[in-house]
Amino acid sequence: MRRGLFDDAPFIRLAIPFAAGIALQEIIPDIFLWVSFIIGIVFLILHTYSLQHIELRFRNRFFFSIAACALLITAGGATMRICDREKIPEENPNSFRYAIARIDVADSDTSRNIGCQATIIALVQDSTKNIPAEIPTILRIENTPHTKKPETGDLILFTPRLAPIANKQNPEAFDYATLMRHRGYIYTQYLPINKWTTIGHTDRPSLKAYAESLRDHCLKIIDNGRFTPHARSILKALLLGYTEDLDQEQRDSFSTAGLSHVLAVSGLHLGIIWAVIAALLAPLTWLHLHRVRAAIILVLLWGYAFLTGLSPSVIRACIMVSVVLTGILIGRRARPMNSLFIAAFGMLLYNPHYLFQVSFQLSFLSVFTILLFYKPIYNLLPHSNYIAEKAASLLSVSAAAQIGTLPLVIYYFHELPLLGLLTNLIIVPLLPILLGGGFLWLLLSGIGINIPVLTHIINGMADGLDQFSRLIERYDWSSIQNIWVEPESLILWFILIFGGAAVFLSHQVKGLIGLLSFVLFFLIIETFDNHPPLHNALVIYQESGGTTTLNFIDNGMNTLFPLDTFPQRSTEREAQRFWIKNGIDNISFISDSTTYGNLRIELPYIAFQKERIIVLGDDRWQEVTSHERMSIDYAIVVPGFKGKIDDIRQIFDIREIVLAHNLPYFQQKSLQEECRRLRISCHRIRTDGAFIANTTPVKTQMKDAN
Repeated sequence: MRRGLFDDAPFIRLAIPFAAGIALQEIIPDIFLWVSFIIGIVFLILHTYSLQHIELRFRNRFFFSIAACALLITAGGATMRICDREKIPEENPNSFRYAIARIDVADSDTSRNIGCQATIIALVQDSTKNIPAEIPTILRIENTPHTKKPETGDLILFTPRLAPIANKQNPEAFDYATLMRHRGYIYTQYLPINKWTTIGHTDRPSLKAYAESLRDHCLKIIDNGRFTPHARSILKALLLGYTEDLDQEQRDSFSTAGLSHVLAVSGLHLGIIWAVIAALLAPLTWLHLHRVRAAIILVLLWGYAFLTGLSPSVIRACIMVSVVLTGILIGRRARPMNSLFIAAFGMLLYNPHYLFQVSFQLSFLSVFTILLFYKPIYNLLPHSNYIAEKAASLLSVSAAAQIGTLPLVIYYFHELPLLGLLTNLIIVPLLPILLGGGFLWLLLSGIGINIPVLTHIINGMADGLDQFSRLIERYDWSSIQNIWVEPESLILWFILIFGGAAVFLSHQVKGLIGLLSFVLFFLIIETFDNHPPLHNALVIYQESGGTTTLNFIDNGMNTLFPLDTFPQRSTEREAQRFWIKNGIDNISFISDSTTYGNLRIELPYIAFQKERIIVLGDDRWQEVTSHERMSIDYAIVVPGFKGKIDDIRQIFDIREIVLAHNLPYFQQKSLQEECRRLRISCHRIRTDGAFIANTTPVKTQMKDAN
């Protein structure tokens, strides 16, 4: 009898419902827990009853499966709930006089704030009340030329005024709060320069601290090597998983070329290192020392994980590999698919938030789809000779991995690299040489041996990799950018991929009919729920810092008008996802006294399509004289305004007032209260979120931007 792929993966029956419970707890917290628990108990009782009656045993044999699935779903949701509750302190930290925090990671950023991942280890009220704590917190410390930069291990004292990490209230804003919650952080606090002090330092003798210290030492060795800046940053990422030195151009070029995974140390690198070590230890196989060989490989792979600073992505890959190698050590036949689900189940049991981390999703899906699709794809390709066989094998692995990960890559990064298969076919075979040579150079340099020829070769390969990715990026057809995918469409893609694979492998007509019926039903729902893109609007975003920028969208043309003296890139960051969803690109920055399309600016007045706008940032509005009040659709109040709303109403008939987010706090409160008293519609961006006004489109005029 022919065995299926999942017949060798019994752990899938545990991992899938457990992960489903975690996901359901995230989407509809607590609601389903009791429902699934009751269903599980009911079917468990029915199963027990059926066992006592011979005539019911076979007919009701599926009762136990239903009970086990429901209870595993409950277990997954309960694990997630317990994990979330552990993050919430029993007492309100803000009720204490002081807090003592340990700096775990200090950002090297030189911007206005220094971001620190910290842990509050004690809350202090007075000499009689001092309680230990364990509260992960993101601290943003004011950065000035005279500020003493906090370092990893520093103990700092400050008055706690913790606030939950919140998202910017912009359209399609990135869900930063959820991202940080899945990383273990739910609180943040800003500390001005005079509101904290260093009271000591602690060198925690943790394994991770030693690993990071070793990685830092290796990074210094690479810094001292005779490499070009681009080669140096690539080697740090490729060998040690350190990506802080990669500039944005490098990240973009590797992403467009479909080679981002090369710079993110994960299962690919571990697999290559495993293959290199296995080749070097081939004589042990000839001596039938398979277990000794497996043990050495296992130790060296974990040594590599230690060298990368115990990076989470490398640890995940090491756990998966360890399950396979442990099977060899105890004399069991390797079952890769089962090993994958054992590792996934164990990791989710340890930390259910792994399920929502992009790196975990990409790592798991790439390995899963390689195991699922490699053989079918390989069998479709010609492999009549040695070279064709190796090319077919490499192409099959790359294609299988991309089948599973492309939907996620497009969903998260809004880009489809069209040349990914080709670039991987060229680059991946060279990675063992670059990785092997790089580690050899690192080892020799670490003991003081310098081989200029080896340095030159490694530098040339790393530089060549950088130049290759930049060459691919130059061609517009190398990728499709700014793709927006809704979550429900992502689900449909995966149903099509894995449902189609199941139909293809099983050759069942019923399965094909069911899959096509589901797709048809989904498309019908999408037809009725489809929202047209927004191509005409005035948008003012919640931004970081003290700037206000007006975004005019005129028949798809995207124009930014900063009310400050220079454009702020923070606006682009905040608006990027909104623009992608609505198919808006080609940003144009304009200044005062400009006519551009249906937009005319003569501050303090702005005419946009059929809307009349006034910007209140000084006293120029007081110079207006008119026998009757002028009709204004939107009055935007920005820093510099000194008057009252009642004074403005004597001159203008205003439909709605917009308070910029960078107005002083008490001025915002005062103006908002005055608007409420005068019964004027008021939008306060700091609390109400971004201001979006759908405008009335008119025929586009000739562009005449000054």
